[in-house]
Formats: sequence, C-alpha cells, structure tokens
Amino acid sequence: MIRSYIKESSKKAETLKSFNFFGKPVQVLQPLDDSVSLKSVINKIEQLVPSFLTNNFEIVYVGNFKDFHREQGSFNAMYKDGALYVSNYQDNEADLIDDLVHEIAHSFEKEYDEKIYGDNALEGEFLGKRRRLHYLVDKPTLNMVYYLNPEYQSAFDQHLYEDLGYDYLRTLASNLFYSPYAITSLREYWANGFENYLLGDTQKLKDLSPVLYTKIKQILEGNKENENEN
Repeated sequence: MIRSYIKESSKKAETLKSFNFFGKPVQVLQPLDDSVSLKSVINKIEQLVPSFLTNNFEIVYVGNFKDFHREQGSFNAMYKDGALYVSNYQDNEADLIDDLVHEIAHSFEKEYDEKIYGDNALEGEFLGKRRRLHYLVDKPTLNMVYYLNPEYQSAFDQHLYEDLGYDYLRTLASNLFYSPYAITSLREYWANGFENYLLGDTQKLKDLSPVLYTKIKQILEGNKENENEN
C-alpha cells in the first residue's frame, strides 16, 4: 500500500525542494503547510539526536499515507522497512519534531534490543505500571490479562483510545506514564520515553520511569564514549 502510494506520488514530488536528513534523502510526496519549515525541523533534530542512532533508516517520506488511518484513530508517523514515514499534516514544527524523534527511537530498537530489553527490567517497570493502572480505572472493559501483555494489541489500543479516552488517561495515569500513548505497548513506552528524554521534561521522566530513563542515558552516553575513544 505504501509503495504504490510512493510510486503514484513520485512525479508530483519532482518539483518540490529536496532535503537531506543525517545524510539520508527526504522525499516530500505531498507538501507540508507553509507554517512548517522542514529545513528548520531537520536542523533542530540533527542537533538533538546523535548521528550514531540514525544508522537504521535510509530515507524519509513525507505524505498522507493510507496506513496512518485506522479504527483506533489516525497517527502521524511510522518506521517500516528501513524508512521513516511522516504525515504532511502537522499542527506545527514541534509536532513534526516529536514524530520524527519518536520514529528514530523505533528505528534503532533492534540494534540495541539487548541493552533495552535484554534484562527484562524495562518490561517489569512497564507492566508494573500497567497493573496499577488497571486498578485505578473506574470501569475497565478489559480484564487484567490484556494489561499484562507487553506487545501491541489492537483490542487494548481501542480500549485506551475509545473506551477510556486519552483525556481521562492523561489525568488518571499522570503519576505512572509520561503520556497516554506510552501505555499502548512496551515498545511505545520505550519510544515515548526517548522522545521525551530529548524533547520533554527529563526530570519528570526520571521520576516517573527510572529504568526507562537509565536505559536511554546509558545508550546515549555509552556510544558517546565509544566515539571519543575512536
């Protein structure tokens, strides 16, 4: 579906200005709003994200992809098959920065899988929060077994988005998760944490999720040390 969309849109994109992101091409299939400067966004992210964490994607596509729309609600970005996909519909530059940093976090998950997930400490922290959340919910429509599955589940995603609602969760889970989307799955918990380590309130993340905070810090600082040695 994505490949056919890219093929159909490639001719339209020929007249649009080309960009590079960490030395990788950015293909704008449909333009962003005039208020959002892609050049500015790229410059800001390249200053925030260490280049050694950008080895697992080869291209960035900007457009209105059908894959972004699902029953549980629309979303704005994804990492798939060595590419970052981001919607051209953005409220502002900050939203686009959030989306790209979040998907970069997904892009290097496999490379750092052992460091992130190998000791099960992050999963333990995540599921402990999910368990506490279940007891806080007034009328949970799903039983505990769903809350204790760290993988993405469509039914659980719908439970969060439609049955409970993010506004309700934002208040209910404010002392457990940095944001409602972090509740979705263990991998979203990771990517949401990385995003907010670089862009949000780092102290808040440390207080709420000390294991997550430490994992991110170790990856960032460990690789910086390796680069300095080389």
